[in-house]
Amino acid sequence: MNEAPDFILFLGRFHPLVVHLPIGFLIFAFLLEILGRKKKFEATKAAIPLAIFLGFASSVVACVLGYMLSLSGDYNNDALDTHFWFGLATTALTLLAWLIRVEIIKLPNKNKVRVNISTITLVVILLGATGHYGGNLTHGGDYLTKYAPFNKKEKRVLATIDKVDDAIVFDYLAQPILENKCASCHNESKKKGGLSFQDSISIVKGGKSGATLIAGNALESEMIKRVLLNPDHEDFMPPEGKTPLTTEEIDILTYWINQADANFSSKVSTVETSEDIKQIASKMLGFKGTHKKGQTDLPTVNKVSEEALRTIKAEGFVLKELVFDSGLYEAVLPENSITENNASALDIKLEKLSKIKNNIIWLYLENNQLKDKHLKQISQFENVQKLVIDRNNITDTGLYALRDHKSLNSLNVYNTSITKASLKTFSSMKNLQKVYAWHTTINNNDLNEHKPEDGPEIILGN
Repeated sequence: MNEAPDFILFLGRFHPLVVHLPIGFLIFAFLLEILGRKKKFEATKAAIPLAIFLGFASSVVACVLGYMLSLSGDYNNDALDTHFWFGLATTALTLLAWLIRVEIIKLPNKNKVRVNISTITLVVILLGATGHYGGNLTHGGDYLTKYAPFNKKEKRVLATIDKVDDAIVFDYLAQPILENKCASCHNESKKKGGLSFQDSISIVKGGKSGATLIAGNALESEMIKRVLLNPDHEDFMPPEGKTPLTTEEIDILTYWINQADANFSSKVSTVETSEDIKQIASKMLGFKGTHKKGQTDLPTVNKVSEEALRTIKAEGFVLKELVFDSGLYEAVLPENSITENNASALDIKLEKLSKIKNNIIWLYLENNQLKDKHLKQISQFENVQKLVIDRNNITDTGLYALRDHKSLNSLNVYNTSITKASLKTFSSMKNLQKVYAWHTTINNNDLNEHKPEDGPEIILGN
């Protein structure tokens, strides 16, 4: 099937906005019908024909936009058809109700009142059904009844285990992450990008953009590639408004794809598992574990004033509070905000950002003319745990400024000018757990020559 033009899909995305208009008009007409039966409110009946007509007109627009939105192919066909036909039925009955109300369709006087109230009541019932099935498309088939006291649907309960080694990697570790962070947009009712995380068959099938999973190669798997993008990137997952995956969650998914070969039945005991992963798994499963390298507690900091936030946002930074009411932020400078033509502006932006340096725990500065001198400034951001500075002219000299950083546990320096000399710098960073360094001069031979006892994992890709 040919993909719909972008402009059609653009218009279709107004459907969730426009669809609320007929809801408002038709419920308003229904309420006027009820009130108008009382003598003191009888005059309100005069507004009913207009309310019904506006409800019909806006229903037509909503149907057209809804059809445009359906062309994206992101929705389950059966659920979509149900919503579609209920929507058309509601629109058609609304037209009928209006024609009867304005007496284009004439009825005997003795039947008028009964037919008018019957048709508008049926319109509201159909409206509710249409909205319900539309909600199912967006949120999943059990959205309305999931927490209802009468819902006796049994949830799948995992067997109790006594130790981490007994856990099935996918069922106990990977799947809960996918359900919490991904399934709201990727389920059988709503398949964004043609992808569903409903079950193993759907996950393996993948979506429109390629292989969701490539067993043994997490960096080439769409699932991991998307979550490692700059949050400002249009393909970053999860999308804006959703809670991003933590470093630990990404580590678990990477572990499942690489070490467990994306197998859906492998146990931790049968898979090569690092101590760091065991610590994360222990925490997820509620087992006690020791505090290991890379597991940095969130710092307690002072809140940032609204004025300070506005000042920093005015410099082009995108700020997102990562934990509600914590005062801890992710700071993103969108790619190419700094070019060769305005390179000096980066000094000013970092100076402004440094005013809340203790509140920044994730910092993205990729592809923004970052130089070695700027890393000395960034080294003063003592609470930063995740630093993304790829595709910048960074060398070993600049990275050396980070050697004593005590909080950093994830560093992305891919496609920079660093060499194997930086391996010693990485090892000196007490809490560093992962370094993404593909497309640098560092190779596997360099890693084999430099094998510190407790150094970070250096990820080179293929």
